[in-house]
Amino acid sequence: MTQSRHFTRMAAAAMFAMVSVPALADMGLEPAGAKQSYGSIEGGYLYQDSQDILGYGIAVAPGNVSDVKVSPDDGWFIGGMIGYENGTALVSGLPFTRIELYLLYGQTDDSVSDALAGQIQLENTESTFNVGGGNTGRTSTERDTIEGGLRFEFDDRVDSKTTLTWVLSPFIRNIDESTDTRVTGCCVLVRKGDADTIMYGASIAVEPEYVLWSGVSLVGRLGVGVYGYDADATFRSFSTGLPPPDPFQSSSSHSDTGVGFRGMLGAGLKFRLGEGANLETFAEADYFSDVGTARFSDNDPANIDPSDLDTEDMWELRAGARLTFKLSQ
Repeated sequence: MTQSRHFTRMAAAAMFAMVSVPALADMGLEPAGAKQSYGSIEGGYLYQDSQDILGYGIAVAPGNVSDVKVSPDDGWFIGGMIGYENGTALVSGLPFTRIELYLLYGQTDDSVSDALAGQIQLENTESTFNVGGGNTGRTSTERDTIEGGLRFEFDDRVDSKTTLTWVLSPFIRNIDESTDTRVTGCCVLVRKGDADTIMYGASIAVEPEYVLWSGVSLVGRLGVGVYGYDADATFRSFSTGLPPPDPFQSSSSHSDTGVGFRGMLGAGLKFRLGEGANLETFAEADYFSDVGTARFSDNDPANIDPSDLDTEDMWELRAGARLTFKLSQ
């Protein structure tokens, strides 16, 4: 048992030496003592790397159409957490001594527009529409992300400077992606798409904390998880400024379910501000193997496929600051 415990510590320390992991809440040791509660607030820059989304097409010559895409990668995030340290096992037979409830919200967006004397082509869910010269095209996409979950934790002291915090975290996450494309000329052609993904799963992680010098520690986390997902997408197109019936009206819906993999990595510096208060500066990464996204029909007149739901992997990067403080005395 002693050898196994020593091997576990060495393996976790080795992983930390290579790369650490994101927190979505305070990393490492809690700032409060036994029978005390604490909380944290955080915020900063958010980057989500996923598939580009097709908007409209610019026909520079007959039969030669250039696709215009948007990339809703850049944005911001905010989050909060509240926790309680019991000092002893929360449940008999399990090692966890504290519990945390966290919530994270993020938003990314992008837009593009063109005003050309040439032809702009827009495809809806089933058909292709060509409109004459002198038109303008615009596509905008916004992606909203919200995640909540619980974190069950306990600390394992390796030596006077190093502590490993072990974490079990069930979570639920929702990503809502909305896209709006409009081509304006003699009338307005509109194409909209919304892809909504709900993920529900659990992750396990280790959070090393190493004291660099008095009041300053290096912290991180390494973790993996699995989740089930339900993804749905709706598409519709219509026009304004034309007499009824609307020749451009169309709609469709699609769905998909499955199981995905989650991986987390990152690192931070923890500064002790006083009794029961810490400030962390951090950089974190989250990987999701399957996230729903809208795949709009492209602008190739010879190959018109209806818009559909697609699942792609996503890297989510966060960089910011986190303030953790004791709530009870």
